[in-house]
Formats: sequence, C-alpha cells, structure tokens
Amino acid sequence: MKRWRGWLLWGMLFWLMASLWPMKAGVVYADQTEGAITFVSDEKIEGWATAPGSGNGQGNSIRYFMIRIQPKEQSGTAVSYRAEAVEAPADRNGEKKYTFSLDMRGKWPSAPGTTVTYQITVDAYRVLGNGKEDVYFSFPQTPYQYTRQTEANTAKLDFSLSFSQPEYAKPPNGDAQGRLDVTLVPQGAVSSPVRPPIDVVFVFDVSGSMTWEKLSSAKTALRSAVDYFKAHSHPNDRFALIPFSDQVKQVVPFGDQPNVAAQLEKIRTVGDSLTAGGGTNYSAALSLAQSYFNDPVRKKYVIFLTDGMPTTLNATETITYREVERILWFYYYTGEKITAPLPLTYELYTNGKAGIRFIDKRGFSRLFTSDGWDYVNGADIPLGRSDYPFSYSSIEKKIRDHAINVAKALGMNNITLYSIGFGSNDEVDMSFLQTLSATAGGEARQGTTQNLTALFQQFSQLATTPAITGTIRIPLSSFGGNVAVAENGQVWLDENKQNAYISFSIPYEVGKPAPAPITIPVSVSFKQKGTYTLTTELTYRDVYGQLQPPIAKSATISIVVKVHSLTLGDYKPTMNVDEMQTIPVTIEPSDATNPTLAWTSSDPSVASVDQNGTVTALKPGTVTITVRATDGSNASASAAIKVMNPYVALQGMEFRRPVLYMKVGERLDAAPELRFVPSNASDRTLRSVTSSDSRFVDVVQENGRWYLEAVDVGYAYVTATANARTPDGRPIQASVWVFVQPREDEGGSGSSGGRW
Repeated sequence: MKRWRGWLLWGMLFWLMASLWPMKAGVVYADQTEGAITFVSDEKIEGWATAPGSGNGQGNSIRYFMIRIQPKEQSGTAVSYRAEAVEAPADRNGEKKYTFSLDMRGKWPSAPGTTVTYQITVDAYRVLGNGKEDVYFSFPQTPYQYTRQTEANTAKLDFSLSFSQPEYAKPPNGDAQGRLDVTLVPQGAVSSPVRPPIDVVFVFDVSGSMTWEKLSSAKTALRSAVDYFKAHSHPNDRFALIPFSDQVKQVVPFGDQPNVAAQLEKIRTVGDSLTAGGGTNYSAALSLAQSYFNDPVRKKYVIFLTDGMPTTLNATETITYREVERILWFYYYTGEKITAPLPLTYELYTNGKAGIRFIDKRGFSRLFTSDGWDYVNGADIPLGRSDYPFSYSSIEKKIRDHAINVAKALGMNNITLYSIGFGSNDEVDMSFLQTLSATAGGEARQGTTQNLTALFQQFSQLATTPAITGTIRIPLSSFGGNVAVAENGQVWLDENKQNAYISFSIPYEVGKPAPAPITIPVSVSFKQKGTYTLTTELTYRDVYGQLQPPIAKSATISIVVKVHSLTLGDYKPTMNVDEMQTIPVTIEPSDATNPTLAWTSSDPSVASVDQNGTVTALKPGTVTITVRATDGSNASASAAIKVMNPYVALQGMEFRRPVLYMKVGERLDAAPELRFVPSNASDRTLRSVTSSDSRFVDVVQENGRWYLEAVDVGYAYVTATANARTPDGRPIQASVWVFVQPREDEGGSGSSGGRW
C-alpha cells in the first residue's frame, strides 16, 4: 500500500512539472517530411518543402528540387527542370524549411490544342554522407494541375497521288512504263518551340582509311555535336555512340550514364580515345544502331560518319567448300564437298580482289579469294582451287545490298539517317551514300576537314527541329506480279517486293509557313493491259511524335496496247465506175485496246470510202484510199486505185464512107473516119493502119494517132486494124478505097498514067 502511494505521489509531481515547463506546440518527428506547390503561372512555379532535423546534417538536408511537368494524358513529352533549394526560416522547432522558384518562360512542353492541362510533381533531392545524390521524397501526392492557353501548333500532313498521263502504252515485247507522282503537302505551322524527347545514335567510322588528320577532324566534329546537344537537351533525351571498322567497338549504348549530361560527356570521352584500323562494315554498325531504338513515340536519328565505301559484311549463309584434313603440319583435300550454312565474312581488298572468310566444320580457318584460291589457317600459299566461283563485283553488290536493306529497316521504323561522306569522290561513293540516307528519310552531305564540324552541327540541329516523319506504302501484292515499282534513292521495296515504301522527314521552322510540297516520282511498270487502281497509305507522326490516323488515297491508270501496224489484204487496183469493193486490213497486234480505224479518200469525187473500208468508184481517175489507227499510234496503210468506165467489148468497125476522096497534099486523121460497133466500146484504139500503095496514099503514126497523107494522084486500098480483137481472137478490121485527086490549081486531062 505504501509503494502504491509512493508511485502516485511521483506521478502527480511529474504532471505538475510538465504543466509548468515552457514548450512550443507542433513537435516534429524525425520521419515527417512535407512539401507543397504554392503558386503556378505561365512565368513561374513556386513551392516549399520541410524536412525534420536541424543543423548541417546532410542526410535530411534538401539540396535541390526537380520539377516534373507533363501534359495530362500524354506520354513521351514530359520535361524536368532543376531548381535550387533556398533555406528559409522554419515554422516549427526541429525542422528545416526550403523554398524554390522556377522561371517557366519558354519552358512549357508543347502539346496539341490551344488549351493544355499540365500535371506537376516535385522531387526533393538530398546528398547522403557518401556524397551521392538521392531522391528524398516527392510531392504532392496527387499531381498539381495547371491549365494554360497555348499557341496552336497546327502542323499536319496531307498528300496527293497522280499518274503523269491518263494512260500508258505497252510496247510489243516489253512492259508499259509509267510514273506515279506522290506529293507530300505539309500544312499548318509550328508557332512555338516543340521539343519532345529524341533518340540520337552517332555511328562513327574508325576504319584504317581514317588518317590521323581526318580522325582528329572527326573527333572535333563529334565534340561540337556533343556540346550542341548539351546546350539543347531534353531531360529524357537518349544518346549513343557506335564506333566501327570491320566490327563495332567501344560502344556507348543508351542509358550508360545516369543523366543526359553525363551520357554526352561519356560519348565525348570515348570519342576522343578512338584509334583507326580495319575495314568498313556499314551493316554491322547500322544494324546495332537500329536495335537501340525501342520507343515508337520518340523522334529517332542516326548521324552516320564514314570516310570510305563499305568493304566488309558478316552474314550467315550457305557455302560449299572442299573438305580439308590435316596430318602433322600438312593439309590435304579429302575429296568430299560440304554444303552448310556458316557465319561468313565478305571482304573487299585494295588490290581489286575479294574474299570470303569462314570457319569450316572441322574448325579450320578458310579464305576463298575471287581469283579462285583456297587458303587454310592463314597460310601464305593456297592449298588449291576453291571451286567456289565469285567476283569482286558480286561481293561488292552483296555488301551494298545488305547495307541498303538495313537502311530500309531504319526507314520502316521511322528512324532518320543523316550521313556524312568524309573524303573525296574517289574515297566515298556519295551517290550510294545518298541512296542509303534517302531510303531512311534523310540526306547525305560530303564532308571535308574544313566543313565537317559545321555538317555535324547542321544534322544535330535537324534532330532537334520540329519535324513530321513517316512513310508512304504502296501495296503491290494484289496485282499478281503485273505491277512493279523500281527502286531509287527515295523509293524502296521490301524483301518480297510486295510493298514499295517512301520514308520522309519534313522539318518545320518555328513561326514560318508550312514547307513547300514535296513530289516524289515513282517509276511503275505494267506487264498486262487493263485498268489498275493503286491505293497508297500515308502514316506519320506529328511534330510531337504522336502517331496520326493513316490516310489512304488512290490513283487509277489505263494500260493500253496500241496498234503497231496495219496491213492491207488483196484488193483490186483498178475499178470500173459504179463498182464497189471492201479493202481488207489486218491489225497488229490483234489484242490492241482500241481497234477502231478511220478511212479517207484523197479525192472523194473519184472514189469514196466508208468507215468499213468499202470503196465506191464514182468517175474515172486515180485516187488514194488511206486507213489510219485512231489510238494515237499513227499506224496507217494506203491503196492506190484507178477508176475506169465499165469495159465494153468492140464487136466491129467500118469506115463511115465507102470511098474517101483526098486532094494531093491533104492529110486526114483515120480514127474519126471510123464507126465503132458499139459506139461506147471501151477500147477504140487502132493497132495499125496500112495502105496498099504508099505512092499515092501514105500512112503516118504520130503521138499514137494514125494519119492518111495524099501523096500523088491515084488510089490505094487502106485497111485499119483495131487494138481489140473478137472473142475468138480474130482481128477487127475496116477497109476503104482512097482516091487522090489533083489540087484545084493543077487541073488535069488525059490518061492518069495508070493511076485511075
């Protein structure tokens, strides 16, 4: 009982002392942290945070704040900005208070629409005892929401599709060749800066052709690009470096360092340490770059520097080789041939030869050369002939085709390729490099030691410039192989040639009108006549990286077979008046799309022709009948026709008078003295006229006519023979006595001297 009273007395004493002890309200416990955003406007964001404790202890001291801002319900466009922590007087004992103020002018992330709601959260960072920075706590628990009016960025894309002609003609032994014009039509404008996160991979050639001077210039250019991106980075940007020769090496992948600045500094450090040596393997480097890009929303870029042409390719393919065996230090062929898929290295050498390296099934290192030799395990002397023929040009084509296929994969994944050919035209094939870049929607420039840094900065700026990127797809599979598209620098085909693609990147200048339309010509060939409708699909991401609904458009073209030639069949070159004939004509080819023909006569008054080729003879004369194709081919054929009166056979003829009297010296045309039976006989010409005594009556032929001449007083028997004959072949003749009398002035008496 005494013990209980003692405890009660001590309790009352403690309560009395506590009630009299001076204390402030609001005791803060060690695990209590708080923070709030107090003010947001278009110009700034302000807030505070408290942490338990006092003094200079690092573990609970806030060093700085990271303010994270993201448009509501949008991904990939968040930004983060650092604001230093400013210590302020604490409101309560046992706590530290810090404030922050962030200038937001020009820093709000862009978003579509004129009104945007942003979500804002803050991370408070502390420095631990080991000096490591660490996120202490975040606030508010529910993101602060702020709605602001934005300047509308209205950039969007449309396109048009048209053939260069309404129809194309298919030649006799070939395909119809046409051109499809795809015109990209940028619209709208970018009124304020747009800077979503980007991915950039530097692909850097350090092959043996990179001299010390060129490598030094390349390193300087890379440093300038690093400096540019440091000054214009987004907190969520990603950067990587892929140095390469015949293999990739010293790679700096995405996320190698904890933040953008450290990542870029690592790229600078590795770039400065690079040395040159080896071949040039475009495919390995670009394929690795492609594998890094795993975010479909981000803008993706490869900045590719090379000083030479591709000379190396690694690929697993089937090869046939002669099996080798080894006894002691000697190699020999077993007589067997092996065909197997193996990892192969294709190489081009400066001596104009090419090689294929591989490890065979027995583990021997093999080298086949384009001059036909087989080297085993690095021997200087070939073991024998490889029996595997190939040429320098075939290996060169294989290496280049593989690089183009990698570029196609880049384009398919919306990855833009900017290339710099660092060297002379003898060192770098700029045409090939341009094709490679255009396939992935980019471009290529030729670099020198003087302009290399500027080119790196230009391409770096393009990567941070607002741009619409995407692809045009032209499906071909529905045409059964009758439609084909030819590849060029901007147009490429998938592996099975079932789709043609165009990759593009269209940059916008802030505050400027939309870029001018861009027309890409597509060469199209057609194997069969007919009507074809090509439907083309446009897919693109806007300047914010947001995928837009696809747009499909169609264009229709007619493929025609034109008339190549017209051949006339048998026809009568001579016609009688009122006679009719139809001239046959053969059209080549027989499957011409438009077989319609047009017939004309050179003189319709002599002979007319209808549109079926039927000729009607109207009057004597000569006429040309012409038939022409109406399909624009200009094919034609002509027939020359002579029109005559109908033929009337001559049955007989006689002199009109039984006796003809002529005066000496008189001349008489024989034909008018004749009467032809019938009078309308077609042939009324004379074959001959003869005289029984030319002393008195002579016969002269002039210009196809026959004349009687009275020579002297006397008489003769004159016979005229017609050109025509009787049906049984007998001549038709007429005869007459011709008496020659003296002229009036001569008079005359007595005997005629036997002339009468």
